[in-house]
Amino acid sequence: MADKKKPNSADDRPQETDRQFLERFNIGSLMKDVLGKIVSNRPEDPISFLSDYFDSLEDQTNLVLKARSIIEMTHHSRPVFELNVRQAYDIMLKQKVGKRLYGVNGTSFTDLIKTLCRDIPQSVTTKLLKKIECVDYEAITFDVFKSGVFTCCVLQDYVKLCELLFNSLDFQSSGKVDKILSEIVNEQLKAALANTRTDARKIVEAGYNLGPDGLFYALERGMRSKNQQGGQTLEQFTLEICDAFLSKVKRLR
Repeated sequence: MADKKKPNSADDRPQETDRQFLERFNIGSLMKDVLGKIVSNRPEDPISFLSDYFDSLEDQTNLVLKARSIIEMTHHSRPVFELNVRQAYDIMLKQKVGKRLYGVNGTSFTDLIKTLCRDIPQSVTTKLLKKIECVDYEAITFDVFKSGVFTCCVLQDYVKLCELLFNSLDFQSSGKVDKILSEIVNEQLKAALANTRTDARKIVEAGYNLGPDGLFYALERGMRSKNQQGGQTLEQFTLEICDAFLSKVKRLR
């Protein structure tokens, strides 16, 4: 005789459908959200984008990292960028800054700026913070938040430009660039930035649009010079070039 099944055996429970399983864990809404972000942001590497997105979900308590993840979903030149910055700001509004008080203050804002600048040389970040850093307990409005975040993102592009310039001038792959050549590039860049005022996007465009002919002839004159003045490392070169950018950044206070 076959053994009787126990009344509360798992085998007696109704089988859960695939749809019920997905709904139980809210998978449908989660996937709809992430797919919507992929379509909106159109990242160059959607797979890495997915990986970064789900990694950010693992630590819901760290609002700064979560805000950074949202900001870095797309390039600052895309229209959706401002929407992402707004979402990042709203996320950080949930941060407790005092007894029964939530919002974005100077401390959390500075923490976000530092983590956004994690790939930028520390010496450059320090100078940037002197321009846009806020008082620790100061309430940060969205306009101030957006301005600081945008400046950081443009500065990242600018630092990449510096590295490209450095590599193109490091003819012997020695890790150093002749100081005369560095000074020539710096002067050409300052001339290109002369009429950009304080528009951060215009500043980085000026860097990319250095007059090819003017730069070529200036470098040619430098190459002919016999008075070599030692070399500059990438960090030294970047700091000097970034000084031109930072001189155009408007102080937040």
